[in-house]
Amino acid sequence: MFAKIQPYIGNKKFYKMTFSIIIPIMLQQLLLSIAGYIDSLMINGYGSTSAAYDGVSAANRLVFIFNFIWLGFAATASIFIAQFFGAKNHKKVKESYQLAIINAIGIGFLSFLFIHFFGQSIVDLYIHDPLSRQYGYDYLKIFKWGTIITALNLVLANAFHSIEKPKIALFASIAGILTNCSLNYCLIFGKLGFPCLAAKGAAIATILSRVVEFSVFLIVLLWNKNEYLNRSCFTHFKIRKNLIKEFAKKGAPIIINELMWSLGISLFALFYTYQNDLWYNAYAISQNVTDLYFIIFAGLGNGSAVIIGASLGNDEFEKARADSKRFMGLAIFMGLIMGILMVLTGPWVMKMFKTTVETEKMIRGIMIVTAIFLTVYSYNSICFFILRAGGDSLRAFLLDQLPTYLVGLPIAIILGLNATQLKLNLVLLFLSTHVGDIVKIFVATWFVKKEKWVVNITKTQDYNI
Repeated sequence: MFAKIQPYIGNKKFYKMTFSIIIPIMLQQLLLSIAGYIDSLMINGYGSTSAAYDGVSAANRLVFIFNFIWLGFAATASIFIAQFFGAKNHKKVKESYQLAIINAIGIGFLSFLFIHFFGQSIVDLYIHDPLSRQYGYDYLKIFKWGTIITALNLVLANAFHSIEKPKIALFASIAGILTNCSLNYCLIFGKLGFPCLAAKGAAIATILSRVVEFSVFLIVLLWNKNEYLNRSCFTHFKIRKNLIKEFAKKGAPIIINELMWSLGISLFALFYTYQNDLWYNAYAISQNVTDLYFIIFAGLGNGSAVIIGASLGNDEFEKARADSKRFMGLAIFMGLIMGILMVLTGPWVMKMFKTTVETEKMIRGIMIVTAIFLTVYSYNSICFFILRAGGDSLRAFLLDQLPTYLVGLPIAIILGLNATQLKLNLVLLFLSTHVGDIVKIFVATWFVKKEKWVVNITKTQDYNI
């Protein structure tokens, strides 16, 4: 029995390297989740009803989708930066970073246009109370001006993760979070002489926190002595056509995947709570709470991308294979631990929100289901990142999308549209769609075992031409 699980248990050297990378990233993600939780608590506490909270939450459904599109561009760059870093190719690390910056500015601008023209229609899909909708409109009207800088921050954070400097991104996040929380208190409620701006205040605080975060990155790039990312990244922009081609080839499935995954999550939210503002309020709060426990995904995902990507870039294929199994074992263990932690502490965290007894009961049920499936989420997630680390973007895309769009989402649509007739409650509806996650386990295991991801992408093309 032990012989079968032994390959999935790492040695001291593996865990020391892994935790030196993932702990700062998990701390960064935890701080971001706490900041999002505090933001939600503050807006939840505004007024005598949940109108402001529901409106901002609905607006953030669109922001959520764009965050993952921006993350897709950043993750594409990370694949190349991590492998060129492993190959000690300074020139190509810089070139990959510069291309990512250009992409971030372009996609940030397109995001601004989409929010400007279609933002209100998206808010209207999720909530029906006119006052709630107006809060959502107010939030997006301000937030759209922060799209470019948010996309740039994601690129910068991922770039530093990829050269094994996650503490820089952590420090930038801390600075941004402190700014966001402080300004939220002042601008949402009109404290310390500031105007009371409600949802608009929350959006202004978010944008200014992104400015502070970007300023930290900029200072580090201009004054640090790192041999890979420094002030030279802003000079002599010369990007080879074949690198752009490989970016497009590897990046298209990743970006489309992030778009479809985030869209799928948003569609789940739409049909879980179809035309029911009470259910929407319960589901939105449950997501704010459970996000605090999802920090393992960011840590393990980025950690596996850096460690496995560096090994592949250095032609250490056996090491990459061995580390992939160790990450799978670690993902299962950490998923189990976080699930238990969610059951024990989640109800206390939930109590801090202003809710009704009926809403609280629904939130508690969703949290229990999420905690039970957290190990499954964690395993599926690490398999996805293993595939991505080797540039196997197509299978990573299929792994994320096929179970969602062929199994989970059709169940959500059919049952969500007929919940009243079938006498389903929100928790049962939420549980039923997890069939797709069970299916994903088998698809994930099969794809990783095929080992199409075991390749050094820095040698698949002559990047110096």
